Amino acid sequence: MNPASRAFRTTAASLLKLAPVFVSSGLVSSEGSLKAALRTPEILARYRFTTARELEQAYNACPQRTALIDDDGELTYAQLRNNSRTLAKYLVSLGLDEIHLGIMARNGRGIIEPLAAKGYAGASVYLLNIGSSAEQLLGCITRDGINVLVVDEEFVGRVPQDLKGLKVIVGHREKEPHPRTAEFITVDDVLNQWAHTPEARAAKLPLLPKHGPVVLMSSGTTGTPKGVVRPEPVIPGVVASLLGHVPWHANMRLQLTASIFHTWGWGCLNIALAGRSTIVTRRIFDPEQVIKDIETYKLEGMFSSPIFLKHLIDVGGDTSSLKFILSSGHSLSPWLVEAMQERFGPILANLYGSTEISAAAIAGPEDLAEDPTVSGHICNGTDLVIIGDDGHPAPRGEVGRIFCANSTTLSGYTDPSIPMPTYGHMVMIGDRGYLDERNRLHVMGRADDMIIVGGENVFPGSVEDVLESMPGIADMFATGVEDDDDFERIAVWIVRSDDDAGKKLTAKDIQDWVLDKIAAHSVPRDVHFVDSLPRNATGKVVRATLL
Repeated sequence: MNPASRAFRTTAASLLKLAPVFVSSGLVSSEGSLKAALRTPEILARYRFTTARELEQAYNACPQRTALIDDDGELTYAQLRNNSRTLAKYLVSLGLDEIHLGIMARNGRGIIEPLAAKGYAGASVYLLNIGSSAEQLLGCITRDGINVLVVDEEFVGRVPQDLKGLKVIVGHREKEPHPRTAEFITVDDVLNQWAHTPEARAAKLPLLPKHGPVVLMSSGTTGTPKGVVRPEPVIPGVVASLLGHVPWHANMRLQLTASIFHTWGWGCLNIALAGRSTIVTRRIFDPEQVIKDIETYKLEGMFSSPIFLKHLIDVGGDTSSLKFILSSGHSLSPWLVEAMQERFGPILANLYGSTEISAAAIAGPEDLAEDPTVSGHICNGTDLVIIGDDGHPAPRGEVGRIFCANSTTLSGYTDPSIPMPTYGHMVMIGDRGYLDERNRLHVMGRADDMIIVGGENVFPGSVEDVLESMPGIADMFATGVEDDDDFERIAVWIVRSDDDAGKKLTAKDIQDWVLDKIAAHSVPRDVHFVDSLPRNATGKVVRATLL
């Protein structure tokens, strides 16, 4: 038996052992035809649990089901699969020894099709932060050896000039063409013209693709973003943790507002496709459009982040079709949890994790209703420990640094010189927290954000939590700054709301509100009123711009 055949049979056998677990749970769709069932071993062995695998199997099971509704219209699973395979054939036709595919795109087919093409062609993929500057983009391309770049026309102006060895493909097109688009081939050109050429007919996709890693970029605001190397899972064991906490099952109509170029959106996309769901997503978040889509398509689930959710609370409309809202990417404040429950009912759940670790803990609607500060139960297949300041595991209830690991934990950074703090086989997640008596995780905030004021530990996030419910505040940010007497102190930046409460708001009002709710050492001594906060593409405040 040759090595390729042996690898095929071994992989298929191991994957088939687990596949019935996910099918019977209802999260991953059972295959809807004899053809799909017969091809399951082959497709699992060839594509594992990748975007390509989900589109290929859906093509056999439910080809005419609507897979995607985006700003460019609707695509069935057959159309999405065929477009992705055509793009993959074009990548293969380039004759590269290895395909290092960069994607810089907003939500929609412009990022989903190249993600699937990665699996079909056998490539490594680099999901680039759409907030990256031209300099940061150049840094990622040169550091990581990206030789093919799929980029929304919106970002064409940031593409390096005359960079040798880089093939650029323009994805989503704008109404007004960018002058530089004429320099490059577009995805539309590939699908509508190149696909009918002899070169296209001669291009062959690999029988067993290489399955290079998925590299996600950190949301760093200065310097070149860190490239976090994540393997696409052979077996998505962490997914099983969702089943007992979120009513997520196959064949649902789902809304994806989380950014696909980030780990949270990328993960949700693949699981939704595995369930043969219909996915509704938009390039740019618009709260009114979100509610309109829920009403129009009777959407049953939403994947989002707190930075988006807070804008939905005051938008009217019928959202009774929603069975769950799953949030991740940022911490949920108690105020936001309560406001979401009041607006949408007790359907909000939270997944805690990071770009490096993926999912670490899950809190269902019942958990958040009982305690809005809880981050949740440790995910299946995840090892997690709290390490105290003495370097040893902390007792239950004691705050320390969070270390964890599972099957989707990063294997390293594309820059090997970047340190990766570990405790045994577990990786430091970058936050501080504790485990309660029920072994549920509570996250206090970023380890690097914690400051000491007058000998007391203060997490700026706790100040934001109490200010979030204060009348007159539309947006806010808290952080630590240097202090001549106490080494550090809390400072806040406030965006006033456009109402009477906002117009009357003073610095003393802010300080009194905080003093009334938490300890005196957490009261901000610096209160800055600003028109808006500088946020990057994932919604995080660019701290360096404020200081």
